[in-house]
Amino acid sequence: MAMGQTSLNLSGKRVLVTGGTGFIGGRLVERLVVQCNARVRVLVRDLTKAFRIARFPIDIVIGDVTRLDDVDRAVSGCEVVFHCAFGNKGNDEVQRLVNVDGTKNVLEAAQRSGAERLVHLSTVVVHGWDTPQGDLDETAPRRYSGNVYSDSKLDAEKIVFRYAENYRLPVVVLRPTAVYGPYSPFYTINMLQQLKKGKMILVNGGDGLCNAIYVDDLVTAIILAAVKQNAVGEAFLISGEQPVTWKEFYRKYEHMLGISGTVCMSSAEAEAYYASNKRKSILKEALCILRDEPNIRQRILRTREIAALKKILSSVVPEQTRKALKNLFKSNNTRDQSQDPMKLEKPIHSLPPFLVQLQASKTNVSIEKAKRFLGYQPAFDVASGMQLTEEWARWANLLDQ
Repeated sequence: MAMGQTSLNLSGKRVLVTGGTGFIGGRLVERLVVQCNARVRVLVRDLTKAFRIARFPIDIVIGDVTRLDDVDRAVSGCEVVFHCAFGNKGNDEVQRLVNVDGTKNVLEAAQRSGAERLVHLSTVVVHGWDTPQGDLDETAPRRYSGNVYSDSKLDAEKIVFRYAENYRLPVVVLRPTAVYGPYSPFYTINMLQQLKKGKMILVNGGDGLCNAIYVDDLVTAIILAAVKQNAVGEAFLISGEQPVTWKEFYRKYEHMLGISGTVCMSSAEAEAYYASNKRKSILKEALCILRDEPNIRQRILRTREIAALKKILSSVVPEQTRKALKNLFKSNNTRDQSQDPMKLEKPIHSLPPFLVQLQASKTNVSIEKAKRFLGYQPAFDVASGMQLTEEWARWANLLDQ
């Protein structure tokens, strides 16, 4: 999507992007360079992940948002800071370190350097995963849900507004919904991979509302937040024009793959299924792998330790039991060789409770405030966004079975 230079008004400005090697930050870097003519700097922790943005004439600063000295070097001399970095991997402590301490470092550095604007990327789930039926706008209460990602993002937001109040730092907070499109790790890549490997659950038949947004619409809102004066000190929900049902959303990916890969469960059934899978022991999981993965099984059986164990077991395990185990693996090998793997019954991927709540909700996220203050207008509905997503997925070999 193209926007005029006048409306963007970032030509020649030095801007910093944290999280610029990621999904959203990477697309932001591309458009800041190509469309906005900005002088872009990116704080990069791992250079091996910078391949997507390295083709542009940008300034790369090696560092980590969790280290204040690194952030100070990156922010120095920048007029606009786009804080897109976030943590959703690792243990709870690591995620909080990135989301909370990292955000505080960016704010402190921006305040010391005299940045003209800081745009902070938050998330709609600071309002909770089980939002009530009806319209949701920025007046809805923010609340903790016990999920480390959403709770740490809420804590980060509180720090952002504290800096705005105490230091007059000009900040804007954006709360996007389900962001999909090229390079989207969760709402595109993971969904395609999961559908190829097994069945995905549609909670309550998929009749809940999916407030999806194509990545370029979000990036447009991020850029607008950097240039609109009346946006300072405000928070904005950012989504597509209209939600679709989760059934419709999943169906787009099923159509790309040419398969039917969903199964319907009630909320209670989905939560019970998740709990039953979570209780599986390490031993049971290991046995399932040995039974279902012939290549792994053969590699393990050829190790010295297993050879020694087989000698010991041959003297203590009854012959009838040994025969039964051999027949189990033999029948599995025969099945693997004689049947088309695509025709075998696929496993059902479980959904954690917070995603069950998300799918079950029938909330329509309102973008009226973003339209009024930012002049934001989504350019992509799900049909057009998914068409571009499919073209990219085919190029990325994600549709191969």
